[in-house]
Amino acid sequence: MSAGAAQPALHDSGEGPVLLMLHAFPLDASQWDHQVAALSGEFRCLRPDMWGCGASPAPPETKPTLDGYAESLLSLLDERGVTSFAVIGSSMGGYTAFALWRKASDRITALIFAGTRSAADTEQRRTEREEQAQHILADDDVDDVVDAMLPRLITAASQREAHIVDPLAGRIRQCTPAGVAFCLRAMAARPDSTELLAAMDAPALVIVGGQDALIPPDDTRELAQHLPRAQLLELQQCGHLPNVEDAPAFNAAVAEFLTGLG
Repeated sequence: MSAGAAQPALHDSGEGPVLLMLHAFPLDASQWDHQVAALSGEFRCLRPDMWGCGASPAPPETKPTLDGYAESLLSLLDERGVTSFAVIGSSMGGYTAFALWRKASDRITALIFAGTRSAADTEQRRTEREEQAQHILADDDVDDVVDAMLPRLITAASQREAHIVDPLAGRIRQCTPAGVAFCLRAMAARPDSTELLAAMDAPALVIVGGQDALIPPDDTRELAQHLPRAQLLELQQCGHLPNVEDAPAFNAAVAEFLTGLG
């Protein structure tokens, strides 16, 4: 665990094989509410909140990295006696899944990626993230994050649906400015994971939102092309968060994939 850091919050529902559910930026573990409702009858759904998001404490004062977060998650799993687990990562959660693979590939039984990529940030993107982090900390609120991110997270059709938009905005507001800044800086610091893909030999499911405005769909499709045991699912009417925009299709695919592992 990162030196001096309080442990992230970890929500625990259900019984059965463990499914570690890693949320996207700038959300919290409640991103997975629909999936927990559908899957917790067969699986033990563990959902951490990134530091500064949801129920988690403030971020550590160390350099923000997803590696440090992954170390904390492994410590939490050790405390609960979890020796093996499947992992599902949405966007930033996918980046964290790569960090977990580097540290504990022997414990990961399956991988599910949604709206994520293996490549590191470009220098321009790192600069943009740092500028965003400084702006958010200076303003000391996340209202601008809500306004900027909602149109990028979901499709125009979903933006007209209050039952999608309102909870999503609320989830963003569960993140503190310090938490949002930490996430931005941790994502900017992540290494390129492309060379890992060929050796990631766990069964994998890659889910693409066909209208993803944040990560180009081709970037996510590339994971399925290079992971040796991957299945690909495309939800054409979804954006960056297919688990939110088409929960029934997403849940059915995840349940079929996981139960098919035997």
